[in-house]
Amino acid sequence: MIQKLISDIAHQTLTPISNLKIYGEILSEVSNENQEEISTILEQAEKLDFLIQSLVKLSRMESGIIAVHSEDTTIKQMLESIQQQFNVKVREKNITLSLCDTDLHVRCDSKWTVEALGNIVDNAIKYTACGGNVQIKVEQYSFFVKIDIIDDGIGIEKEEIPKIFGRFYRSLSVADQPGVGIGLFLAREIIQAQKGYIKVTSKSGKGSTFSVFLPIAKKE
Repeated sequence: MIQKLISDIAHQTLTPISNLKIYGEILSEVSNENQEEISTILEQAEKLDFLIQSLVKLSRMESGIIAVHSEDTTIKQMLESIQQQFNVKVREKNITLSLCDTDLHVRCDSKWTVEALGNIVDNAIKYTACGGNVQIKVEQYSFFVKIDIIDDGIGIEKEEIPKIFGRFYRSLSVADQPGVGIGLFLAREIIQAQKGYIKVTSKSGKGSTFSVFLPIAKKE
């Protein structure tokens, strides 16, 4: 019943959201008037589309409809996928996204792990000023591989760090930035479902480091 309900919601919202975006784009092209209002409509339609997609993913995972299937995965391949995903955003903000070269393997579901890491990288880019830097480093431990996502952005207040993984939590300091407060919650759910965990170190005004620990792939 839950699976059917989620599927129906996703299906029923897909067409009206697509229509909003299409007609908004048509209005933008054919009319020289009310461009500010049209841009607002398009922006809100994009936000609604993102929110619906995020809620569907979250609901499916929490209901067990989507399960992670862990297997031997190369970190390099996942990082290349993330780099490709954010090429446009980093160019728009003139941000340097640096990836380390690694041949390490972890045991995870590559699709869902890219989703989790991507949510963290997206935040790093969003909260880093134009011309800033975002780095991804990898380090091997006895039982885990640590993937550090490091930025020199606005940072997080110490008292807020325990709250940032809460569902729909958004700090008042970033209220002017787009977002709905689902990305980090979903990232933590995905990593924990794969027997991993996330740690955060940050200082307000000095940037943040999100450390994702994933089980190391056992050698045959």
